[in-house]
Amino acid sequence: MKQQSNITLTATILIMASLMISATAHAVVFTDAGASLQKILNDITVAPASKNSSIDVNTDQIKLDSQWRVAGSGGSYSQIIIELSGNAGINTLGIYDVTNPLNMVTLYAGVESAGAQKLLTFANDGSVLINFADTGVDFAGNAFGYFLNTGTHIFYSDTDLNADAVDHMVAYQGQGVDVIDLPATLPGAWVGNEYIMAWEDQFGGGDANYSDLVLIIESVYPMPEPSMLALLGIGIVGFIGSRSKKRI
Repeated sequence: MKQQSNITLTATILIMASLMISATAHAVVFTDAGASLQKILNDITVAPASKNSSIDVNTDQIKLDSQWRVAGSGGSYSQIIIELSGNAGINTLGIYDVTNPLNMVTLYAGVESAGAQKLLTFANDGSVLINFADTGVDFAGNAFGYFLNTGTHIFYSDTDLNADAVDHMVAYQGQGVDVIDLPATLPGAWVGNEYIMAWEDQFGGGDANYSDLVLIIESVYPMPEPSMLALLGIGIVGFIGSRSKKRI
């Protein structure tokens, strides 16, 4: 009976975690029903035979895309897929320290476009390196978010930090099904440790087609926000407490 009780408790905790994650998830709504971004994904897909992406831009958005970490290798490669914005020559994209969003490092400057590649790494002392060159900026750890700076506004991957309260980035995880052909590299499988991130660069959401800047990033993974983990902890403690009272 005790083993069954423990199994039930574990299952309940997992259900609570799933519900809490779903409740905090954001999904962007496209004004063009996703047609522009879907075309971009279809255009880079060379297999399967249909040459249409297996990703549906409306239904396959990942639920958590605010904060990220670099995987165990310590490095993350990225490449711009396409940039269609009228602000292409101005926009810059980079990362910020989640403990201090004003502590930033630029990955891509406005002059860079489709095919531009960067390697992001974190040294043991928190130093941020781009293409193995020390940027002179240190982060508190390897937890970070992405930002897009239009010269007028800075939009963060964490929607709560955006002045217009709009989610300016949508992300998709590779499923190992599609073979994609990017501007600067040979075709290869879009696998699970690779994410395509698409940005909207207009304050208030603009035309909300999320095709202003699209890039692929590998060897990163999204992480739950601390507030979510805290809420989950409170929920679990409360649940265990209620079970303890029932036994008395």
